[in-house]
Amino acid sequence: MKEPEFQVNESLMLTREEEEILSGKHGEAKAKALEVIIRVAESLDAKRLVRIKHAHISGVSYGTIGEPGLAFIKELSSLGAKVSVPSSLNPIGFDESNPFDQEVLYITQDFYRGQMEILENLKKMGIDLLLTCTPYYTTIFRKYGLRSGDHVAWGESSAVAYANSFLGLRTNREGGPLALMAAIAGRTYYYGMHIRENRVPRVKYVVDLNGLGYNEVTLSLVAEYIASIHEDESPPLLHLDPRNINETTKREIAATLGAAGNIAMIAIPGITKEAEQADIRKTIRIKNNIIIARYKELAQDQGIDPDYYFIGCPHTSEEELEILSKIKSGDKLIVTLSRDVYSRRKDLVQKLVDKGATVLRSTCLIVSNLRSKNIMIATNSYKAYFYLTRKGINVSLIDIKSMIERLGG
Repeated sequence: MKEPEFQVNESLMLTREEEEILSGKHGEAKAKALEVIIRVAESLDAKRLVRIKHAHISGVSYGTIGEPGLAFIKELSSLGAKVSVPSSLNPIGFDESNPFDQEVLYITQDFYRGQMEILENLKKMGIDLLLTCTPYYTTIFRKYGLRSGDHVAWGESSAVAYANSFLGLRTNREGGPLALMAAIAGRTYYYGMHIRENRVPRVKYVVDLNGLGYNEVTLSLVAEYIASIHEDESPPLLHLDPRNINETTKREIAATLGAAGNIAMIAIPGITKEAEQADIRKTIRIKNNIIIARYKELAQDQGIDPDYYFIGCPHTSEEELEILSKIKSGDKLIVTLSRDVYSRRKDLVQKLVDKGATVLRSTCLIVSNLRSKNIMIATNSYKAYFYLTRKGINVSLIDIKSMIERLGG
């Protein structure tokens, strides 16, 4: 029986080139990818599609997607799928330079096989194996000419919030498979954060930080609270002094918004361009006792010596490597980072290794198999807390400054 012709709703306007792609003129895989994008656009009542300049694909750890995910990727690869725009990948389930000899991670031969098949098939599609959740710490901006205002399709929730909030890129929060479809089609649906008017904040949050301070853990808990109560479709505006916001703070705020909720963007005056265009209709004040109580709840290792300290969720920056290199002992320290940052700062990595630290590239504890669940991990990452506790790991939060002090820095 002949398959029915793919029908497009009249409300969705396609360009001539998009119609040609849909007809199969540019290959079966690209047509099927565009079909998926179109169906999502129609479900959201989007009026058109938009070209993207870059795609970042999440959900590529074998530990996350398993055999079903591998089968999906292999099927696409067998159709000859190729990405239409520069594209990169999220972390995998292990450090591929040393997968079987890790004190912290446990990787089976089956896990290794599945993971390498995933990478092999995605590489055939033309995807850059960056293997990081912080593509903004790599060379892609210079390499591909990415600029504020560009439309992209990113599938890593923390990177999505970071891109929209602090880089001026425009992306919705995509699932890994949909980001891959967008990469192949070279387009995504014109909706949500791609539309300028939807990026204008209407609700302002003012937080009392007395007795707390401006560290990444405190502000992550502020972001968690905002994610739990923010109901407006526009991004929240967080009223903070931008002079007290550093790179680690920005990254951890973004990661928390992605883990604790579904917020794809936050505006901070003096940092986010859209904060200047805010049309505030409601102001919500956050009392410090709310954040203090939550901090006490999650900083549960007070008086207890954790088994490990963990930095790198999302992946560690060069600035953090500089800070960490000053510690005296790294026997209990785990650092995860990208291949890109690793290769640029081998000097700092070597200092940490020489002090006993475990440094893992291309992976993260939340997408890997830990050797033991009967451990306590202290980290400055709310995202790590969120996902590791769901694996049965005991986790407490500690800011990086306090962590360095404990490690003798």
